[in-house]
Amino acid sequence: MTAYIQSIGIISRCAQSTDDIIKVLNGNAPEISSLPVGFESQIPAAKMRRNSRYNKFACTAADNAVREAAIPEELDRRRIGTIVSTGYGSSVYHSQFGDMTAKGVPGLCSPAVFSGTVPNSCVGQICILNGFRGASTVLTGGDPIEYTSLLLGTGKADMILCGSVEEYNPALFGELGRLDTLKGCELSEGAAMFMTSREKTERTLAEISRSYSASLGKSPLLHRLDGSAADIMADILKRYESAPDAVFSAANGTYFDDIENSATEDVFPCAVRFAPKRYAGETLGCGYAVNAAFAAAAVKCGMYGKVLVTGTDMVGNYCTSMIERT
Repeated sequence: MTAYIQSIGIISRCAQSTDDIIKVLNGNAPEISSLPVGFESQIPAAKMRRNSRYNKFACTAADNAVREAAIPEELDRRRIGTIVSTGYGSSVYHSQFGDMTAKGVPGLCSPAVFSGTVPNSCVGQICILNGFRGASTVLTGGDPIEYTSLLLGTGKADMILCGSVEEYNPALFGELGRLDTLKGCELSEGAAMFMTSREKTERTLAEISRSYSASLGKSPLLHRLDGSAADIMADILKRYESAPDAVFSAANGTYFDDIENSATEDVFPCAVRFAPKRYAGETLGCGYAVNAAFAAAAVKCGMYGKVLVTGTDMVGNYCTSMIERT
């Protein structure tokens, strides 16, 4: 079940590279960018001209991870998979397509345009751009890191691009911002991608040694949970055989922080606490992957030897992974 992180590709309001993350970890956070987050891509514009911003967002983070990983040319692309999770997918493009179609704009009613409205459009573009032909999917609920580790463990892939993406949608974020459960946090967008492998190499940044998850019943971002959620989380954390040096938690400034803190402090009382969302914002379906990117960078630079990463998805799963020095 062990997987190795070879590289990181990230786009967030506080960091757009591994070096940026390390600066944040060292207390040198850059000026927080406003929404939508600006980003530059090395992908030729001609290859992305018909794509939605959602696809460009995900493909750019993926491209950064792929470039940093320096995948050997001789590696069979049929053995490279792509696993990406998202909470709301291409919601901006989907809404625009629906509105224009309802108004009777026939030029939009084509398979080429419609394909950009679905969540897995980003994975299709990532695979086309990089020639990946292995097992690939998009998750709208669940743990992409755990799934990646399990898939690598089956021997059906040698490498997997794993990550998450969530695009800023003004209408959606406006509605979510009115929820009582999200009071106290700042909503943002992000994309975090990792090239992972079955085998350790000289370029390996960190090891994903274990991943465990469980359902909380409802998403704490959308529904108010009570103290019983802490018991579920504690049961998951107790499955880890050794304590981490630090916990990079799901804390985002909301009521849920106290619930999670009661679980982590009970199981790992001596671990340092760090909340990446303090800098990256609440990136919804991408929050867990952003936390993992921060953890991998912290291990890479020698700040910690072992970091427990926690997060929630938009359907109520509590996800955890141990990321440690190899």
